Parts: sequence; C-alpha cells; structure tokens
Amino acid sequence: PASLRSESDWLTSPAELSSKLTKSDLADLCEQRGVECSGLKSDMIHALVSSFLGPDVPADGVRICHPGIAMGYDVQMRNPAWCAYRLNPREQRQTKNARRTNFILDPALKAARLEQTAPATYRNTGFDKGHLAPSLAMSFQKDQFKETSPWESSYFASNIAPQYDEMNQRCWQELEGALHEYAEELPEADDGVFVVTGVSYWNREKPRRWDGSGECFLECPCEGGAECGCRVCGETFVTVPTFYWKASCHPAVKASFVIIAENDPTSSQLPGGKSGWPPSVFKTYSVDDLETFFGLKLNFPSECTTGQAGTLGKLVHWNEDRAEPVIPSSSHHGNLSIELIKLGGKRVKYQEQVWLSFETAFGPSADFHDAFTLEPPPPKSSEKEGWKADCNSLIAQQLPKLKSCSQSNEGIALKFTGPNKGGTFAFKLSLTAPAGELSHNLWAARVTSDADPKGMVAMGEGFELLPGGYVPPDSPGGYVPPDSPDTPDTPVPTKRPHFEQYWPFYATAVLLILLLLFGVVCMRRRGCVRTVRERELEAALERERATLREVNAELQRRSMHPTQPTRGIEMWDLRQTRH
Repeated sequence: PASLRSESDWLTSPAELSSKLTKSDLADLCEQRGVECSGLKSDMIHALVSSFLGPDVPADGVRICHPGIAMGYDVQMRNPAWCAYRLNPREQRQTKNARRTNFILDPALKAARLEQTAPATYRNTGFDKGHLAPSLAMSFQKDQFKETSPWESSYFASNIAPQYDEMNQRCWQELEGALHEYAEELPEADDGVFVVTGVSYWNREKPRRWDGSGECFLECPCEGGAECGCRVCGETFVTVPTFYWKASCHPAVKASFVIIAENDPTSSQLPGGKSGWPPSVFKTYSVDDLETFFGLKLNFPSECTTGQAGTLGKLVHWNEDRAEPVIPSSSHHGNLSIELIKLGGKRVKYQEQVWLSFETAFGPSADFHDAFTLEPPPPKSSEKEGWKADCNSLIAQQLPKLKSCSQSNEGIALKFTGPNKGGTFAFKLSLTAPAGELSHNLWAARVTSDADPKGMVAMGEGFELLPGGYVPPDSPGGYVPPDSPDTPDTPVPTKRPHFEQYWPFYATAVLLILLLLFGVVCMRRRGCVRTVRERELEAALERERATLREVNAELQRRSMHPTQPTRGIEMWDLRQTRH
C-alpha cells in the first residue's frame, strides 16, 4: 500500500541491498530489523529478504501464495503455521456469508508431494476444521473468479487446523466477525487491516494427537495403556495445536494487537470454566509478546507499533461483555482437577501405586512463567513417606517443553525450557500413595518464575486413604491406622462383613428350602416316587373300575326293558369274568 512505501522497508529489493550496502551496512540493517545475519554477504541478503516475506516458517516449512492468502505451511505437523490476508474496506462490503462443508487438499502442496492432513481425518475427533483465513472475509470475489477466488483458497487443507468446536463456534467466530465489521466501516481510501492468524505448540516434539476414538499417543509408558489411560493412535490422526493466535495491524492508526486462545477441549469444562471462551481470550497482547511466547518473528513493519497492544476503535471491546472464567490470581486460587485413572473414585490404599491425571486452567496468570510445581498434601508424621512420584512415567498431554522433573519436600517440580504463554496444563503421572495419614486432603499446583517466586496457585481435593488397619472391640466402626496411638499391642482381627462371616448358615437354609419344595412337588405328582409294581396294580384296578361302569350301564338299560330275560346278564358277567 502507498502509505507503507514511503515509511517502510518492506518493499526494499534484493538488488538494491546488494548494490547500495556494504557488509557492515547489512549488519546494521539486520540488527535494526532483529534478523540474525552471519557469514557471507549473500547469506546476509538472503536472511534479510526472508524477513521481508512476512512471518517466519518452521525449519522444514514452506511459503505458499494463493489468491487473497499468503500461507506458511508446517510440514512436520501437517498443519498451516500461519495465514496472512488483508481486510480491505471495499472488498469486505462485498462479502457473501457463504459456507460449504467440503475441503480439498492444497494443489500446490500436492504437486510438491508434501504430506497434508486429509479433511476426512477430522471425522469423529471432536475438532472442527478451523479456518485461519475465514471464509467470510475471503468471499468478496467468490462469484467473479469462481475456482481462482480467495474464497476457494480458504477451503484448502493448508488453511485449516484442528480447533475445538466450542471455541471455534463462539469466541473465535465473534473475533473474526468483529474484525470484519471494523474493516467494513473504514473509509474507501483506507488500505484496511492486515491480519496474520497462526497456530503454535507448547512442545513440537510431543504435540497432542486425536483420532476418531479420542486422544491418542504414539507410545504408552504402561503395558496395554489401560492402567495409565493411554491409547496408541490409529493409522490416521490429527495433530492439535496448543494455541490459536491472531495478530492484526491497522497501519493508518499505527496500532496492532494480538489475541491468543488455548485450544484445549476440556478447559471450559473445568470448575470455573466458560464454554467456548478460554481464559486467554480475555487479555489483549502486543506483537512483541507473541514473538516472545513462541519464539517466532512476524516481521511487522514499524507502523504497526508492535511493542504495545493497540486499540482499534470499538474492536478492542469485542470481549468485554462476556463474564470471565475463574482463573488463579493473587487474591483467588484456581481449580485443580485430579482423577484416579482406571480405578476411579476417591479412595486409595496405603502405599498403593496409582496413575493420576491432573488438569488446571491457569490461562494468562501463568504468562512468562517457566516452572510448574505440584504440591501433594504432606504426611501427618514426619517419619512417614508422603506421595512419591515417578517422573519417568510422566505423560505430557498439554505441557510446555520439559527441561526437568524432580521431587523434593516442596513438591513435584516441572521446569520448562523457557518462559511460556500461560494456558491449561494437563498431564498424567504414576505415584505411590503415602504410608500413613496426611495432614489434610488438599493438593496445590503452583506456577512460578524468577520474577515471581510465589506464583499463582490452583487447589483441588485429593483422596481418602484406606490403610489395612485394625478395629478395637469397643470401636463404633471404621479403620484405625497402624500408626495410631489407639492401636492395641495385640492386634484384633479385622471385622469381616456380615455376609462373609455367616454365609455357611445362609447356604444351609437355602438347601433345606429347595429340598422341601422338591418334596411338595413329588407329593402332588406322586409319579415320581411310585415303583413299577404299584403302577401295574393301579392299571389293573383301573380296568376293574371300567368293567363295573359297563355292568352298571347294562343294568340300567335292562331295567328300562323288564320283558327281556336276565339270562343274558349272567352269561355276559361270566364272559367278562373269564375274559
């Protein structure tokens, strides 16, 4: 834009650098722009030229130019690193809020044979295909240029990354809408707002991954994975960024600002969380803050005033009418969620080895801190061991890159490689339960730094410990720990449950009832106890009864006809008898 040509060195060409400046001049320019330059003069020029091309890309990344969008692609993560675009007032007034559901692979990356995350991989992961350059802002030439329009480019796989659905559909959509409305209302002659949207990872070596069955890992520290709540990924999965960020600059007012949002799908479900509004979105950052957090260079021109978070009219108030979630502060502790993996519940036996999962949303309160300390409740007796952690078992779901893990009397200390952007900490760890009673039942999590040794604190309820103790005869019930002064010298056997103690009597009673029922049934049916001889006699008796019935019937017939002789009856009886 014309407003930048006179004041900015963005458009300085390599030829001018080579012909006009000495190596010493190039070194001064490198220092001025914050670019690391060394080696030959050609190497220094190459480093400077790269700085003119916009934000840095990862070591194995590539830059792509599509209609309306400049992209930096992260080959290792198979996600975009950033997408840059301009919100021109005239173009934004011509946008059409058109959407579609089908995304396609980037033809440029496909031609270069670089791997991409296929859009179908997102299915059933719980994550949306989050646009970095929003389709609304890119829809201004949709019908005019059709397949070569910026709107078409916004549906390339190189412009989307996994974004948890609530955040995408709430706070992030509102931020994109606010920027669009701000640019739409600018004067026609204004060059508009320049925006770079990107994603970052706390730990590029161990990012979070999801497949169609949920969160997964490349390997698990426990056999089978069930005990530690770990599952190995399937053939296809998405790599989930820790943060989404958006840096916006309006050169006409010499101001810029940055919004950073945690991309954690469970942070809004924690106590004090707010659905779709991660804690970080309630704070506005400067471009310099963003570069410090993630170790990158946006290479914004001086007109953007990158050292402070600027105010772009009413846009700065886009999130002020939303109630902030509860996060740790100097006057209010946050919430620490602790779960017992596999076993579930809130009961643990003395010295039992268990896997626990921890999660707490520190958000902006942990900005620029480099240590996380987990403080279990201490044992009541100094002679007894407290909770003991196995640092080698640590499963980092969402943690900054770890420098060390150790345990002392103060707790389990996780130290990171450098100051980081604060967010939601989530990890799993194997621990051995204490050997005796604890002073209390509250766990604490604390983030600290050299500048803030006290840090911020989150608290969470622990577990009920169940020792293999004793029950005195006069005890109303319950366990008495072995280290209790009430424990007798001679152990009294632990009281067994009622059914376990009296089951032989119940079994005998059930057997007697079954025998009684069997006898009643046999008495009613009788056939089940009769002998063969009894059955033969009963059959003969039944035949005699039938004969008597026939004789009686014949007598009745003859009595109705008295003229007939009775000789026939006598002879009939004789025949029946002989028969």
